[in-house]
Amino acid sequence: MYVGEQHRYRSRTRNISLEPNRPKACSIAGYVQLRTDRTYSGKGGTALYYRRSLHCGPINIPPLTNMEATGCRLAMTGHSTRHSFGLSPSPKRLLRRDLRAFFALGDAVILFGDFNCKNIVWGCPSNNRHDD
Repeated sequence: MYVGEQHRYRSRTRNISLEPNRPKACSIAGYVQLRTDRTYSGKGGTALYYRRSLHCGPINIPPLTNMEATGCRLAMTGHSTRHSFGLSPSPKRLLRRDLRAFFALGDAVILFGDFNCKNIVWGCPSNNRHDD
């Protein structure tokens, strides 16, 4: 994962075949990884990285049917608490109840990402067009 100088306080996240029995396989120096592993298959899920110096903590997300998510609460001096989420929608139809449950958590900053990106840097056999 490349985190450019202009992106030093946030990072892009990718689904890189998260395996529940290898929780540190996708660690990045200087960042904390929050992850939600898939419970219905052997690999996959969502991950969110934040810089270790930030004041963040995980959020409990209600059960979702056709969406996967990982979230954190970010406390900033002089600002209200922000909620950030890494989402991975299912190829199945998006359900309104999933969105309602998600937005019921309060004000949020939503981070969408391409969780199906492949890159040889993190162990994939090849790169795909989503890696930009």
